[in-house]
Amino acid sequence: EPGETKTDALLRKLKDGVERIQTSDEFRNYLIAMSRFHSYSWNNQLLIMLQRPDATHVAGFNTWKDLGRWVKKGELGIAIFAPSFRAADVTWMRHADGQRWRIQRLGEEWGIYEDGHLVGRHKTKRAAERQLRMWGATEERVAEAEPRFIVVHVFDIAQTEGKPLPEFAVPVLTGEVNEELFTKLRALMRQRGVTVSFESRPHMDPAIKGQYSAPDQIWVRPEEPPAQQLKTLLHEAAHYYSEGVFRIPRRDAETIAESAAYVVGAHYGFDTGVRSFPYVALWAQDEKALSENLGAIQRVSNTILEELEK
Repeated sequence: EPGETKTDALLRKLKDGVERIQTSDEFRNYLIAMSRFHSYSWNNQLLIMLQRPDATHVAGFNTWKDLGRWVKKGELGIAIFAPSFRAADVTWMRHADGQRWRIQRLGEEWGIYEDGHLVGRHKTKRAAERQLRMWGATEERVAEAEPRFIVVHVFDIAQTEGKPLPEFAVPVLTGEVNEELFTKLRALMRQRGVTVSFESRPHMDPAIKGQYSAPDQIWVRPEEPPAQQLKTLLHEAAHYYSEGVFRIPRRDAETIAESAAYVVGAHYGFDTGVRSFPYVALWAQDEKALSENLGAIQRVSNTILEELEK
């Protein structure tokens, strides 16, 4: 577009690519399915690991059923703790004079009680509530008691069968690597006092391609194709600039780092979009997240590009 800088054009391309993914049915179905899986407390994570170390996706019997999968016959559940709340104590109060009432089931009917005395009968709970509103009362909930914990059982996906879970791929980059950019980026990190390590770490989750450890350590998984190694180095270098140099809050760190990696790479003709667009879409699930961080992405990208050109 007229008057648009190269960085602006790349940011527009990134935004368009991410929005196309975020509005796709495939992406929405994936997010809906993933939202059904709970984030477990650390003690429950430990219980899951001790009982089934290879667990990946864990959910209760009914959640699996809702997702179109069923627990296989004979499978033993993974025991974890779940909070169990007693029902909240509900009263109705008329603020004009402080008068209070309670609703309680009476066989097939519902009774309204005032100071322990039955003052009205109704066929449904809704009718009793309607009567109280006519008397000028509003519902008041007394704080729930502290939860007690009970043992419940969950199951790993490997213990189930049925409809496949929706998938959403963030592919590993293969193909040509830009050697000039790779060399310049490593030299820039050395100049900045940042150590870049390519040592093998077989104990690390294979999904983790690299890591920035503040203030001055970057690790890149050496077993990946060279194009993926360069993309990872760009991503971790962007983490270094956003967190270590500009002190940008970590809340949107992944969105900023991957977006900046795409802009810097594409500036040098190294297009990481096939991985970067879905990666950013996952981290910026709220469509506003990318728009709100465009300023930070531009700042980080431009700084890296300026220093690479020195």
